Amino acid sequence: MSTSPVGALPPGQGRAALLAEVRRALDETVADGDRVVLGVSGGPDSTALAYLLTEARPDLDACIAHVRHGLRDDAEDAAVAAAHADALGLTYHERAVQVPRAGGGPEAAARQVRYAALSEVARTVGARTVMVGHTADDQAETLLLNIARGTGPRGLAGMPMARLHTGDGGDDGPLRVVRPLLRLRRADVRDFVRGEGLPTVNDPTNRDRAQRRTRARHDLLPRLAALSGGSGDPVGALSRLADLVREDAEALDGLAATHARRLVARWGPGRALPADELSELPAALVSRVVRLMLRAVQGTTELSAATIAAVLALEPGEALHTPGGVWVTCGGGWLAAVPPGLQPLVERPLPLPGGTFVPELGVVVRTDQSGPAPPAPLAHGPPGSPHPPWGLLQFTSGAALVVRGRRSGDRLGGARLTDALSDAGVPRALRDLVPVLAEPAGRVLWVAGLAPPTGEGGEPTGAADVAALRVWLSPVDGGPRTAVV
Repeated sequence: MSTSPVGALPPGQGRAALLAEVRRALDETVADGDRVVLGVSGGPDSTALAYLLTEARPDLDACIAHVRHGLRDDAEDAAVAAAHADALGLTYHERAVQVPRAGGGPEAAARQVRYAALSEVARTVGARTVMVGHTADDQAETLLLNIARGTGPRGLAGMPMARLHTGDGGDDGPLRVVRPLLRLRRADVRDFVRGEGLPTVNDPTNRDRAQRRTRARHDLLPRLAALSGGSGDPVGALSRLADLVREDAEALDGLAATHARRLVARWGPGRALPADELSELPAALVSRVVRLMLRAVQGTTELSAATIAAVLALEPGEALHTPGGVWVTCGGGWLAAVPPGLQPLVERPLPLPGGTFVPELGVVVRTDQSGPAPPAPLAHGPPGSPHPPWGLLQFTSGAALVVRGRRSGDRLGGARLTDALSDAGVPRALRDLVPVLAEPAGRVLWVAGLAPPTGEGGEPTGAADVAALRVWLSPVDGGPRTAVV
Protein backbone atom coordinates (compact mmCIF):
# COMPACT_ATOMS: atom_id res chain seq x y z
CA MET A 1 0.00 0.00 0.00
CA SER A 2 1.44 3.36 -1.07
CA THR A 3 1.31 6.18 1.47
CA SER A 4 2.68 9.69 1.50
CA PRO A 5 5.88 10.22 3.54
CA VAL A 6 5.49 11.51 7.08
CA GLY A 7 7.35 14.55 8.37
CA ALA A 8 10.02 16.76 6.87
CA LEU A 9 13.17 15.66 5.09
CA PRO A 10 16.27 15.80 7.31
CA PRO A 11 18.27 19.03 7.09
CA GLY A 12 21.25 19.24 4.75
CA GLN A 13 19.58 18.17 1.48
CA GLY A 14 21.31 19.18 -1.73
CA ARG A 15 19.98 20.29 -5.09
CA ALA A 16 19.18 16.80 -6.40
CA ALA A 17 17.21 15.85 -3.28
CA LEU A 18 15.23 19.11 -3.37
CA LEU A 19 14.38 18.60 -7.02
CA ALA A 20 13.33 14.99 -6.39
CA GLU A 21 11.04 16.00 -3.50
CA VAL A 22 9.38 18.75 -5.51
CA ARG A 23 8.83 16.33 -8.39
CA ARG A 24 7.30 13.78 -5.99
CA ALA A 25 4.99 16.39 -4.46
CA LEU A 26 3.88 17.63 -7.86
CA ASP A 27 3.29 14.12 -9.20
CA GLU A 28 0.96 13.54 -6.24
CA THR A 29 -1.01 16.74 -6.65
CA VAL A 30 -1.18 17.89 -10.30
CA ALA A 31 -1.79 16.10 -13.58
CA ASP A 32 0.28 16.31 -16.75
CA GLY A 33 -0.07 19.65 -18.47
CA ASP A 34 -2.09 21.30 -15.69
CA ARG A 35 -2.29 25.09 -15.68
CA VAL A 36 -0.97 26.46 -12.37
CA VAL A 37 -0.34 29.84 -10.78
CA LEU A 38 2.88 30.32 -8.80
CA GLY A 39 2.63 32.85 -5.98
CA VAL A 40 6.06 34.54 -6.02
CA SER A 41 6.84 37.31 -3.54
CA GLY A 42 10.43 37.77 -4.67
CA GLY A 43 11.69 36.19 -1.45
CA PRO A 44 14.00 33.15 -1.45
CA ASP A 45 11.34 30.48 -0.72
CA SER A 46 8.93 31.41 -3.49
CA THR A 47 11.87 32.02 -5.84
CA ALA A 48 13.07 28.47 -5.19
CA LEU A 49 9.53 27.23 -5.83
CA ALA A 50 9.44 28.81 -9.27
CA TYR A 51 12.79 27.41 -10.40
CA LEU A 52 12.43 23.94 -8.85
CA LEU A 53 8.91 23.54 -10.22
CA THR A 54 9.73 24.52 -13.79
CA GLU A 55 12.70 22.14 -13.78
CA ALA A 56 10.90 19.26 -12.06
CA ARG A 57 7.74 19.47 -14.19
CA PRO A 58 8.36 21.35 -17.45
CA ASP A 59 5.03 20.00 -18.74
CA LEU A 60 3.04 22.28 -16.44
CA ASP A 61 1.49 25.42 -17.91
CA ALA A 62 2.70 27.80 -15.20
CA CYS A 63 2.53 31.54 -14.71
CA ILE A 64 3.83 33.80 -11.94
CA ALA A 65 1.58 36.01 -9.81
CA HIS A 66 2.89 38.70 -7.46
CA VAL A 67 0.72 40.41 -4.85
CA ARG A 68 1.60 43.91 -3.65
CA HIS A 69 0.15 44.49 -0.18
CA GLY A 70 0.95 48.18 0.07
CA LEU A 71 2.24 47.88 3.63
CA ARG A 72 5.75 49.11 2.68
CA ASP A 73 7.75 50.12 -0.38
CA ASP A 74 7.65 46.86 -2.34
CA ALA A 75 8.70 48.06 -5.80
CA GLU A 76 11.88 45.98 -5.61
CA ASP A 77 9.90 42.85 -4.69
CA ALA A 78 7.69 43.28 -7.77
CA ALA A 79 10.68 43.91 -10.01
CA VAL A 80 12.44 40.74 -8.81
CA ALA A 81 9.31 38.62 -9.27
CA ALA A 82 8.82 40.00 -12.78
CA ALA A 83 12.49 39.31 -13.59
CA HIS A 84 12.08 35.67 -12.51
CA ALA A 85 9.04 35.30 -14.76
CA ASP A 86 11.04 36.71 -17.67
CA ALA A 87 14.02 34.44 -16.99
CA LEU A 88 11.78 31.36 -16.86
CA GLY A 89 9.72 32.34 -19.88
CA LEU A 90 6.51 32.56 -17.83
CA THR A 91 3.74 35.13 -18.03
CA TYR A 92 3.64 37.58 -15.13
CA HIS A 93 0.56 38.88 -13.31
CA GLU A 94 0.69 41.58 -10.68
CA ARG A 95 -2.13 42.51 -8.30
CA ALA A 96 -2.26 45.36 -5.79
CA VAL A 97 -4.42 44.86 -2.69
CA GLN A 98 -5.39 46.77 0.41
CA VAL A 99 -4.97 44.96 3.72
CA PRO A 100 -7.94 45.79 5.98
CA ARG A 101 -7.71 46.32 9.70
CA ALA A 102 -9.09 43.07 11.06
CA GLY A 103 -9.52 41.53 14.48
CA GLY A 104 -7.26 38.61 13.57
CA GLY A 105 -4.26 40.91 13.14
CA PRO A 106 -2.36 42.18 10.10
CA GLU A 107 -0.79 38.80 9.29
CA ALA A 108 -4.16 37.07 8.97
CA ALA A 109 -5.66 40.00 7.05
CA ALA A 110 -2.74 40.09 4.61
CA ARG A 111 -2.98 36.33 4.09
CA GLN A 112 -6.70 36.58 3.33
CA VAL A 113 -6.36 39.29 0.69
CA ARG A 114 -3.27 37.60 -0.77
CA TYR A 115 -5.12 34.35 -1.43
CA ALA A 116 -8.08 36.28 -2.81
CA ALA A 117 -5.74 38.00 -5.29
CA LEU A 118 -4.05 34.72 -6.27
CA SER A 119 -7.48 33.16 -6.76
CA GLU A 120 -8.48 36.04 -9.02
CA VAL A 121 -5.38 35.50 -11.16
CA ALA A 122 -6.15 31.77 -11.35
CA ARG A 123 -9.67 32.47 -12.58
CA THR A 124 -8.32 34.94 -15.13
CA VAL A 125 -5.91 32.42 -16.67
CA GLY A 126 -8.19 29.41 -16.27
CA ALA A 127 -6.07 27.63 -13.63
CA ARG A 128 -7.46 25.43 -10.88
CA THR A 129 -4.29 25.30 -8.75
CA VAL A 130 -2.23 27.91 -6.92
CA MET A 131 1.28 27.00 -5.74
CA VAL A 132 2.90 28.66 -2.72
CA GLY A 133 6.36 28.31 -1.19
CA HIS A 134 5.76 27.23 2.41
CA THR A 135 8.54 25.08 3.89
CA ALA A 136 8.74 22.68 6.83
CA ASP A 137 9.90 25.59 8.99
CA ASP A 138 6.71 27.47 8.14
CA GLN A 139 4.78 24.37 9.16
CA ALA A 140 6.54 24.22 12.53
CA GLU A 141 5.90 27.91 13.19
CA THR A 142 2.23 27.51 12.25
CA LEU A 143 1.81 24.69 14.75
CA LEU A 144 3.39 26.75 17.53
CA LEU A 145 1.08 29.68 16.79
CA ASN A 146 -1.95 27.36 16.73
CA ILE A 147 -0.94 25.74 20.02
CA ALA A 148 -0.58 29.19 21.60
CA ARG A 149 -4.17 29.95 20.56
CA GLY A 150 -5.44 26.76 22.19
CA THR A 151 -6.03 24.74 19.05
CA GLY A 152 -7.64 21.33 18.63
CA PRO A 153 -6.70 18.57 16.18
CA ARG A 154 -7.41 20.74 13.14
CA GLY A 155 -4.81 23.26 14.25
CA LEU A 156 -2.32 20.53 15.19
CA ALA A 157 -2.69 19.12 11.68
CA GLY A 158 -1.09 22.30 10.37
CA MET A 159 -0.95 23.00 6.65
CA PRO A 160 -1.59 20.12 4.25
CA MET A 161 0.44 19.63 1.10
CA ALA A 162 -2.73 20.31 -0.90
CA ARG A 163 -6.10 21.67 0.14
CA LEU A 164 -9.20 23.20 -1.35
CA HIS A 165 -9.28 26.96 -0.99
CA THR A 166 -12.44 28.01 0.88
CA GLY A 167 -12.76 31.28 -1.00
CA ASP A 168 -14.62 31.84 -4.24
CA GLY A 169 -13.31 29.58 -6.96
CA GLY A 170 -15.77 30.78 -9.56
CA ASP A 171 -18.24 28.73 -11.52
CA ASP A 172 -15.78 25.88 -12.13
CA GLY A 173 -15.53 24.95 -8.46
CA PRO A 174 -13.01 25.63 -5.71
CA LEU A 175 -9.33 26.23 -6.26
CA ARG A 176 -6.58 24.09 -4.79
CA VAL A 177 -3.61 25.43 -2.88
CA VAL A 178 -0.50 23.23 -3.21
CA ARG A 179 2.73 23.52 -1.22
CA PRO A 180 5.46 21.53 -3.02
CA LEU A 181 8.23 22.68 -0.60
CA LEU A 182 6.40 21.67 2.58
CA ARG A 183 8.83 18.83 3.46
CA LEU A 184 11.94 20.91 2.71
CA ARG A 185 13.97 22.90 5.24
CA ARG A 186 14.15 26.64 4.85
CA ALA A 187 17.96 26.63 5.12
CA ASP A 188 18.28 24.04 2.32
CA VAL A 189 15.90 25.99 0.09
CA ARG A 190 17.90 29.17 0.60
CA ASP A 191 21.19 27.34 -0.02
CA PHE A 192 19.70 26.29 -3.37
CA VAL A 193 18.82 29.90 -4.24
CA ARG A 194 22.30 31.11 -3.34
CA GLY A 195 23.92 28.25 -5.24
CA GLU A 196 21.92 29.13 -8.36
CA GLY A 197 22.88 32.81 -8.02
CA LEU A 198 19.23 33.91 -8.07
CA PRO A 199 18.34 37.46 -7.00
CA THR A 200 15.87 37.72 -4.08
CA VAL A 201 14.51 40.32 -1.69
CA ASN A 202 14.10 40.03 2.07
CA ASP A 203 10.92 41.24 3.75
CA PRO A 204 11.98 43.30 6.80
CA THR A 205 8.82 42.24 8.65
CA ASN A 206 10.37 38.77 8.91
CA ARG A 207 12.74 40.27 11.50
CA ASP A 208 10.10 42.31 13.30
CA ARG A 209 9.64 40.94 16.83
CA ALA A 210 6.19 42.53 16.94
CA GLN A 211 5.08 39.76 14.57
CA ARG A 212 4.00 36.57 16.31
CA ARG A 213 5.50 34.34 13.65
CA THR A 214 8.86 36.08 14.03
CA ARG A 215 8.83 35.39 17.76
CA ALA A 216 7.93 31.74 17.13
CA ARG A 217 10.84 31.48 14.68
CA HIS A 218 13.54 33.17 16.73
CA ASP A 219 12.42 32.57 20.32
CA LEU A 220 10.41 29.36 20.57
CA LEU A 221 12.06 27.03 18.06
CA PRO A 222 15.58 27.45 19.52
CA ARG A 223 14.23 26.71 23.00
CA LEU A 224 12.44 23.60 21.73
CA ALA A 225 15.69 22.44 20.15
CA ALA A 226 17.32 22.64 23.57
CA LEU A 227 14.46 20.65 25.13
CA SER A 228 14.22 17.87 22.56
CA GLY A 229 17.04 15.87 24.12
CA GLY A 230 17.62 13.91 20.94
CA SER A 231 18.25 15.28 17.50
CA GLY A 232 17.59 18.84 18.56
CA ASP A 233 15.32 19.16 15.52
CA PRO A 234 12.00 20.72 16.54
CA VAL A 235 11.07 21.44 12.92
CA GLY A 236 11.25 17.75 12.12
CA ALA A 237 9.32 16.78 15.25
CA LEU A 238 6.55 19.34 14.68
CA SER A 239 6.28 18.49 10.99
CA ARG A 240 5.90 14.81 11.86
CA LEU A 241 3.28 15.67 14.50
CA ALA A 242 1.25 17.63 11.94
CA ASP A 243 1.25 14.76 9.45
CA LEU A 244 0.27 12.15 12.06
CA VAL A 245 -2.53 14.27 13.50
CA ARG A 246 -3.80 15.04 10.00
CA GLU A 247 -4.05 11.34 9.20
CA ASP A 248 -6.15 10.76 12.32
CA ALA A 249 -8.26 13.87 11.74
CA GLU A 250 -9.00 12.88 8.14
CA ALA A 251 -10.09 9.41 9.29
CA LEU A 252 -12.43 10.93 11.89
CA ASP A 253 -13.75 13.41 9.32
CA GLY A 254 -14.58 10.51 7.00
CA LEU A 255 -16.45 8.65 9.74
CA ALA A 256 -18.31 11.83 10.69
CA ALA A 257 -19.39 12.40 7.09
CA THR A 258 -20.79 8.85 6.98
CA HIS A 259 -22.80 9.43 10.16
CA ALA A 260 -23.94 12.86 8.94
CA ARG A 261 -25.34 11.33 5.76
CA ARG A 262 -27.26 8.90 7.94
CA LEU A 263 -28.47 11.28 10.64
CA VAL A 264 -28.81 14.83 9.35
CA ALA A 265 -32.34 15.47 8.10
CA ARG A 266 -32.71 18.15 5.46
CA TRP A 267 -35.87 20.25 5.46
CA GLY A 268 -35.59 23.04 2.92
CA PRO A 269 -32.82 25.40 4.04
CA GLY A 270 -32.83 23.88 7.54
CA ARG A 271 -31.13 20.82 8.98
CA ALA A 272 -31.89 18.71 12.06
CA LEU A 273 -30.12 16.01 14.06
CA PRO A 274 -31.83 13.43 16.33
CA ALA A 275 -30.31 14.13 19.74
CA ASP A 276 -30.56 10.56 21.06
CA GLU A 277 -28.72 9.01 18.12
CA LEU A 278 -26.18 11.80 18.13
CA SER A 279 -25.40 11.19 21.80
CA GLU A 280 -24.54 7.55 21.06
CA LEU A 281 -21.52 8.61 18.99
CA PRO A 282 -18.03 9.22 20.44
CA ALA A 283 -17.44 12.86 21.38
CA ALA A 284 -14.90 13.34 18.58
CA LEU A 285 -17.56 12.35 16.04
CA VAL A 286 -20.38 14.29 17.70
CA SER A 287 -18.58 17.62 17.31
CA ARG A 288 -17.71 16.85 13.69
CA VAL A 289 -21.27 15.83 12.77
CA VAL A 290 -22.66 19.02 14.34
CA ARG A 291 -20.02 21.03 12.46
CA LEU A 292 -21.13 19.41 9.19
CA MET A 293 -24.76 20.23 9.92
CA LEU A 294 -23.98 23.87 10.66
CA ARG A 295 -21.72 24.12 7.64
CA ALA A 296 -24.55 22.85 5.42
CA VAL A 297 -26.73 25.68 6.77
CA GLN A 298 -24.11 28.42 7.02
CA GLY A 299 -22.02 27.54 3.97
CA THR A 300 -18.66 28.09 5.65
CA THR A 301 -16.01 26.16 7.54
CA GLU A 302 -15.24 29.06 9.88
CA LEU A 303 -16.85 27.56 12.98
CA SER A 304 -14.83 27.73 16.18
CA ALA A 305 -14.62 24.97 18.75
CA ALA A 306 -16.33 27.34 21.18
CA THR A 307 -19.32 27.66 18.83
CA ILE A 308 -19.65 23.89 18.50
CA ALA A 309 -19.35 23.48 22.28
CA ALA A 310 -22.08 26.09 22.85
CA VAL A 311 -24.41 24.25 20.47
CA LEU A 312 -23.77 20.94 22.19
CA ALA A 313 -24.43 22.53 25.61
CA LEU A 314 -27.99 23.53 24.65
CA GLU A 315 -30.69 22.04 26.86
CA PRO A 316 -34.23 21.25 25.63
CA GLY A 317 -36.08 24.50 25.09
CA GLU A 318 -32.90 26.55 24.64
CA ALA A 319 -31.65 28.22 21.48
CA LEU A 320 -28.75 30.37 20.28
CA HIS A 321 -27.49 32.31 17.29
CA THR A 322 -24.01 31.39 16.07
CA PRO A 323 -21.54 34.17 15.18
CA GLY A 324 -22.58 33.63 11.56
CA GLY A 325 -26.25 34.24 12.40
CA VAL A 326 -27.46 30.64 12.19
CA TRP A 327 -30.34 29.98 14.61
CA VAL A 328 -29.96 26.69 16.47
CA THR A 329 -32.69 25.19 18.67
CA CYS A 330 -32.81 22.19 20.97
CA GLY A 331 -36.07 20.45 21.76
CA GLY A 332 -38.41 17.64 20.85
CA GLY A 333 -35.43 15.31 20.62
CA TRP A 334 -33.75 17.37 17.90
CA LEU A 335 -30.92 19.82 17.33
CA ALA A 336 -32.04 21.98 14.43
CA ALA A 337 -30.52 24.91 12.55
CA VAL A 338 -31.72 27.41 9.96
CA PRO A 339 -29.85 30.19 8.14
CA PRO A 340 -30.09 33.84 9.18
CA GLY A 341 -33.03 35.85 7.91
CA LEU A 342 -35.30 32.84 7.41
CA GLN A 343 -38.82 33.83 6.38
CA PRO A 344 -42.04 31.77 6.81
CA LEU A 345 -43.45 30.05 3.75
CA VAL A 346 -45.28 32.51 1.56
CA GLU A 347 -48.95 32.06 0.70
CA ARG A 348 -49.71 30.37 -2.64
CA PRO A 349 -53.05 29.28 -4.17
CA LEU A 350 -53.68 25.52 -4.36
CA PRO A 351 -55.59 24.20 -7.40
CA LEU A 352 -58.30 21.60 -6.71
CA PRO A 353 -57.29 19.15 -8.03
CA GLY A 354 -53.71 20.04 -8.86
CA GLY A 355 -50.46 21.01 -7.19
CA THR A 356 -48.50 23.96 -5.85
CA PHE A 357 -44.70 23.95 -5.89
CA VAL A 358 -43.09 25.12 -2.65
CA PRO A 359 -39.57 26.08 -3.79
CA GLU A 360 -38.32 26.74 -0.24
CA LEU A 361 -38.72 23.02 0.47
CA GLY A 362 -38.38 21.42 -2.93
CA VAL A 363 -41.80 19.74 -2.66
CA VAL A 364 -45.19 20.01 -4.33
CA VAL A 365 -48.40 20.11 -2.30
CA ARG A 366 -50.79 18.00 -4.40
CA THR A 367 -54.50 17.39 -4.23
CA ASP A 368 -56.93 15.04 -5.94
CA GLN A 369 -60.26 13.34 -5.28
CA SER A 370 -59.05 9.74 -5.55
CA GLY A 371 -59.69 6.98 -3.06
CA PRO A 372 -58.32 6.79 0.49
CA ALA A 373 -55.09 4.91 -0.36
CA PRO A 374 -51.81 6.67 0.46
CA PRO A 375 -50.52 8.44 -2.67
CA ALA A 376 -47.18 7.81 -4.30
CA PRO A 377 -44.60 9.19 -4.48
CA LEU A 378 -44.70 10.65 -1.00
CA ALA A 379 -42.09 13.04 0.40
CA HIS A 380 -40.72 12.83 3.91
CA GLY A 381 -42.55 14.95 6.45
CA PRO A 382 -40.89 17.57 8.63
CA PRO A 383 -38.41 16.17 11.19
CA GLY A 384 -40.33 15.14 14.29
CA SER A 385 -43.72 14.94 12.56
CA PRO A 386 -45.65 11.86 13.79
CA HIS A 387 -47.64 11.13 10.62
CA PRO A 388 -46.92 10.70 6.92
CA PRO A 389 -47.46 14.00 5.10
CA TRP A 390 -50.81 13.15 3.52
CA GLY A 391 -54.45 13.09 4.55
CA LEU A 392 -58.11 12.92 3.54
CA LEU A 393 -60.23 15.99 4.16
CA GLN A 394 -63.80 17.03 3.60
CA PHE A 395 -64.13 20.35 1.84
CA THR A 396 -66.82 22.41 0.24
CA SER A 397 -66.99 21.94 -3.51
CA GLY A 398 -65.64 24.98 -5.34
CA ALA A 399 -63.80 26.33 -2.31
CA ALA A 400 -60.47 28.09 -2.78
CA LEU A 401 -57.55 26.88 -0.68
CA VAL A 402 -54.02 28.17 -0.09
CA VAL A 403 -50.69 26.73 1.03
CA ARG A 404 -48.69 28.89 3.44
CA GLY A 405 -46.62 28.88 6.60
CA ARG A 406 -48.09 29.06 10.09
CA ARG A 407 -49.51 32.29 11.44
CA SER A 408 -50.21 33.67 14.86
CA GLY A 409 -53.62 32.45 16.01
CA ASP A 410 -53.69 29.36 13.77
CA ARG A 411 -55.48 26.41 15.32
CA LEU A 412 -55.55 22.76 14.32
CA GLY A 413 -58.81 21.34 15.61
CA GLY A 414 -59.13 22.58 19.16
CA ALA A 415 -55.43 23.22 19.77
CA ARG A 416 -53.15 26.08 18.90
CA LEU A 417 -51.00 25.10 15.92
CA THR A 418 -47.87 26.21 17.76
CA ASP A 419 -48.69 23.79 20.58
CA ALA A 420 -49.52 20.99 18.14
CA LEU A 421 -46.15 21.39 16.41
CA SER A 422 -44.38 21.47 19.76
CA ASP A 423 -46.23 18.39 21.07
CA ALA A 424 -45.39 16.53 17.87
CA GLY A 425 -41.68 17.25 18.34
CA VAL A 426 -41.16 19.38 15.24
CA PRO A 427 -38.00 21.42 15.96
CA ARG A 428 -38.70 25.05 16.79
CA ALA A 429 -36.24 26.28 14.17
CA LEU A 430 -38.18 24.49 11.41
CA ARG A 431 -41.78 25.30 12.35
CA ASP A 432 -42.07 28.26 9.99
CA LEU A 433 -41.19 25.86 7.15
CA VAL A 434 -44.07 23.42 7.70
CA PRO A 435 -46.72 23.66 4.92
CA VAL A 436 -50.20 24.59 6.15
CA LEU A 437 -53.31 24.03 4.01
CA ALA A 438 -55.94 26.64 4.85
CA GLU A 439 -58.94 28.53 3.62
CA PRO A 440 -58.18 32.09 2.51
CA ALA A 441 -60.14 33.31 5.53
CA GLY A 442 -57.63 31.56 7.75
CA ARG A 443 -59.15 28.26 8.94
CA VAL A 444 -56.46 25.55 8.94
CA LEU A 445 -57.54 22.28 7.30
CA TRP A 446 -54.31 20.27 7.23
CA VAL A 447 -50.68 20.54 8.34
CA ALA A 448 -48.01 18.35 6.74
CA GLY A 449 -47.07 15.53 9.08
CA LEU A 450 -49.77 16.28 11.68
CA ALA A 451 -53.09 14.44 11.83
CA PRO A 452 -56.04 16.44 10.42
CA PRO A 453 -58.32 17.95 13.06
CA THR A 454 -61.22 15.90 14.41
CA GLY A 455 -64.31 16.11 12.23
CA GLU A 456 -62.42 17.37 9.18
CA GLY A 457 -60.95 14.07 7.99
CA GLY A 458 -62.24 10.68 6.87
CA GLU A 459 -64.98 9.78 4.43
CA PRO A 460 -67.33 12.40 3.00
CA THR A 461 -70.78 12.70 4.53
CA GLY A 462 -72.59 12.41 1.23
CA ALA A 463 -73.87 15.99 1.24
CA ALA A 464 -74.13 17.42 -2.24
CA ASP A 465 -71.75 20.29 -1.62
CA VAL A 466 -69.13 18.29 0.27
CA ALA A 467 -66.37 16.23 -1.37
CA ALA A 468 -63.34 14.26 -0.24
CA LEU A 469 -59.99 15.82 -0.88
CA ARG A 470 -56.74 13.88 -0.76
CA VAL A 471 -53.72 16.09 -0.06
CA TRP A 472 -50.06 15.14 0.18
CA LEU A 473 -46.45 16.29 -0.20
CA SER A 474 -44.83 15.03 -3.37
CA PRO A 475 -41.03 15.18 -3.73
CA VAL A 476 -39.21 16.81 -6.59
CA ASP A 477 -35.51 16.68 -7.39
CA GLY A 478 -33.58 18.18 -4.47
CA GLY A 479 -36.50 17.83 -2.07
CA PRO A 480 -36.34 16.73 1.58
CA ARG A 481 -34.05 13.81 2.27
CA THR A 482 -31.52 12.68 4.81
CA ALA A 483 -28.18 14.10 3.70
CA VAL A 484 -25.71 16.91 4.22
CA VAL A 485 -25.24 18.70 0.93
